[in-house]
Amino acid sequence: MTYKRKVSILSALVALLVLIFILSLVFDPENRRSDAFAWLDSSLMYMADGIDISTSGGSISLSRKNNVWLVNTETGEFPVRQSRVDDLFAALTHRNVYPLRATSSEARERLGVADERASRIVIRGGAGLPLLDLLIGGEDVFGREVYLRRSDQNHIYSGEDNFSLFLNLMPSFWYNLRFFDDISIDSVQQVDITLPGAQTVILRRSGIGWVLSSGESLDTTRVEAWLRTVIEAQGEDFLAPHSVHGIGDIAGTIILRMGDGTSRTLLLGSRTEDNDWMATADNSPFTYVLADWNFARLFRESTYFLRD
Repeated sequence: MTYKRKVSILSALVALLVLIFILSLVFDPENRRSDAFAWLDSSLMYMADGIDISTSGGSISLSRKNNVWLVNTETGEFPVRQSRVDDLFAALTHRNVYPLRATSSEARERLGVADERASRIVIRGGAGLPLLDLLIGGEDVFGREVYLRRSDQNHIYSGEDNFSLFLNLMPSFWYNLRFFDDISIDSVQQVDITLPGAQTVILRRSGIGWVLSSGESLDTTRVEAWLRTVIEAQGEDFLAPHSVHGIGDIAGTIILRMGDGTSRTLLLGSRTEDNDWMATADNSPFTYVLADWNFARLFRESTYFLRD
């Protein structure tokens, strides 16, 4: 057998062994575990009554009472923006492909999913039992995916980073600071605006436009843009519970009067220690912080609505 022929045979054997090795990786059961799955079964999210989130910087806790999510803080419980919770559950219940990356304890440390190092999202239900305890580790080398592990399993997966957003421990990230919910512009037929130290301005719907109580026509586009601002307005923060039962002297009001005879009211109170405003809505037990810039765009004088 010539030398060249021996080299050809050896090269072919090496290529065959490389092919067998690659196929073993592809078809190995451990490495095929990248089927699409969800971290939380969608049927379980309706059982959820608690969410605990923790990182190296601390922790925050949410609880559901009477079907309303609340943020638990040192100063009390405050309502959560429901869309935030919905987005979290959407990320957890969405089926996605998560390739299996490792199973060893050494890999847990290296990839940041060891119990003592990882960030954590725990969903609780019933008697506080965990429906999901998800550990979120470091990013991959490209920064597009993170490593993930269930706390009771050794398998470490990687996946698109849809979870780090919800590791925000600032209560304001979760707060629902809206004054009003479920009001449409078309349902509002009249608005009464009382500014600090001024008389009440009354805007009335007239046909497809708006007029002052005196009958003077207004800029409809400007009125309805402002009205949308009022309906969607929110405060900057909540005041501690000791302020809940009073906002001081009433400095101003905005009353939205509906076509069905009901009304909703935004109440402006005294100044806070930081020189912001106290505010509340007639259907809310909470006192909100309203900054000057927010006050200026909500409490408008009649001249603002006039046609140019």
